[in-house]
Amino acid sequence: MGPIFLIGYRCTGKTTTGKHLAALLDKRFLDTDLVLEATYSTSIAQMVARHGWSYFRAKETETLMNLDLKTGPVIATGGGIILAEENRLFLKKNGAVVYLYATAPVLTDRIRKDEQNTERRPDLTHDSLALETQKMLELRNPLYRALADISINTEEYNPKAAALQIMAGLDAK
Repeated sequence: MGPIFLIGYRCTGKTTTGKHLAALLDKRFLDTDLVLEATYSTSIAQMVARHGWSYFRAKETETLMNLDLKTGPVIATGGGIILAEENRLFLKKNGAVVYLYATAPVLTDRIRKDEQNTERRPDLTHDSLALETQKMLELRNPLYRALADISINTEEYNPKAAALQIMAGLDAK
């Protein structure tokens, strides 16, 4: 089995679900945001503050393209990785793409409760968190859906159950 890419907005459960899925499949787990931060010895928030969003997005693409995919790892991607067409083509060509999603109010609540998220992740707009989440989902959801081989509503499944749903979906393909 090749790589499994988990896509979706912030706090949809990509990292937690990905870790469970990797353990179930006895695969390596990678998180593109963590790989990027380790590679450049900085947080995403610091990178964006210093160099801007375009620079970050370029480094995000570079990080994705340089991942070692030989062992078929489970990979949690950054929420905005799907914004670049180059990245979308790479994901589709190189593995199974799993879209994890939830509604804007649920995600807004999860983001507010995730202290690490607010420290490490910069604001995407100058709107309130609720409005920013709604706007970003309106922009990104069509891209996520178009890429997805499997879609999982993480309001309905906890991370372990979502991982089992992904496995069932992969088996059915």
